[in-house]
Amino acid sequence: MMYDKLTTEALTEKAEQLEESGMLNEALEVWRVATKREADPVMLCEFASLAMKLEKWSDAEEALVTAANLAPELPNPHTLLGFLYFERGMLEKAVSCFQKSMALEPSVGVLTSLGVAQLELGLTEDARASLEQAVRIDPDYEESYYNLGLSYRETEPSRAIDLFEKAVKLDPEYAQAHRELGWALSRLKEQDAEAEYHLRKAIELNDEDGWAYIYLGNILWQREDLSAAEQSFKKAVEVWSEIAVPYWCLALFYEHLGRKAEAERLYQQGLDLDPDNPQANKLFGIYLKDIGEPAKARTYLERARALDPEDQSITEMLATVS
Repeated sequence: MMYDKLTTEALTEKAEQLEESGMLNEALEVWRVATKREADPVMLCEFASLAMKLEKWSDAEEALVTAANLAPELPNPHTLLGFLYFERGMLEKAVSCFQKSMALEPSVGVLTSLGVAQLELGLTEDARASLEQAVRIDPDYEESYYNLGLSYRETEPSRAIDLFEKAVKLDPEYAQAHRELGWALSRLKEQDAEAEYHLRKAIELNDEDGWAYIYLGNILWQREDLSAAEQSFKKAVEVWSEIAVPYWCLALFYEHLGRKAEAERLYQQGLDLDPDNPQANKLFGIYLKDIGEPAKARTYLERARALDPEDQSITEMLATVS
């Protein structure tokens, strides 16, 4: 083999050089040779980090489990496993790994990641406790304020605004914080202009964020600036062409304007992209009911109910379909 004569140190240097030059697959194979020669937990974490970047999840998980077993006192294998499980949607496992990492070495970054995973699981109070602890550890870490703001976004928009403002103050180029601040402000009276400012700032900082265009489109729609709203929704479809949500938003807008053929086409495009999304089926079912196609409406609403049996509004809507 071409690397057999290299020392372990030389192998790690070679892998790092390949990574720096963008030759990631080649670098991964060098890391693989190095870790097979010497099962060092630090090298295993380096290998796993790159494997995760390349979405080689099984390789990464195996390396990290080995590292954790070899060096149970090290937090990094548990932290990286937490990120891996989070990316794979295995949220309970992610929470467990972040908690193990925190028990070994408290970290504001890991605490924030723990809070985010808990939010995704609907464990709002646990998430807030984690994120508030992160703020106490480092009052200058903007990610903690942003994610804590998300936990209050639906129930206490004024509190969410305070937290998003702190995140933006700490990092004026934090696009997501501008976006969520703009949307939260739009829910308060007499904050329309400031809300628009933050949404346009979010777009300036990241012009591929579909939510920023959707939020802006809704504000412009409420203002009855229909032409500008339409362009904003269309831009959301353009930047998120493989995601269903902007298609539904533009469909709702066209339905409101009476442009039924365009609305139906967009609803169908959204469903083609994400046929198992309960909201997509629900919205299309409601649309079909409204245009007088009850049989087709029932089909989509029943599918929506099967996908999300806890949404009582779907059952209530079905009861109105003759």
